[in-house]
Amino acid sequence: MKDLVNFGKAIADPTRARILSALQQADLCVCELVDALEISQSTLSTHLQTLRNAAVVQTKKRRSWIIYSIEPSVRPALQEIFEHFPFTDGRAIRDLERLSMRMLLRVDGCCVVGAGKLSKELTHVM
Repeated sequence: MKDLVNFGKAIADPTRARILSALQQADLCVCELVDALEISQSTLSTHLQTLRNAAVVQTKKRRSWIIYSIEPSVRPALQEIFEHFPFTDGRAIRDLERLSMRMLLRVDGCCVVGAGKLSKELTHVM
């Protein structure tokens, strides 16, 4: 029962729900999440720690980046939750648009620029 309560608490925050929505699209590094969600790195780190502690997300190292992904055992439950309660507000749509743009900056499937580079780097890509 403790796992269920921790899971519920972890996903009940609007910012964490936005993070999980982004992670459903792809495995992401902190830089990509900061740019896509337009939140500070310290705020993001706090929320990611909560999600890690509740075993909702996992990490792996790729080159010099820490990559976050949804824990495979909770992915089906999250997919059902997001299908049942879809994000339809402007903020969520903007998050996904910014994430799509941020993903254009990847090289060989990896992030190669730090946070805060989205607007500047996209002028060079497009």
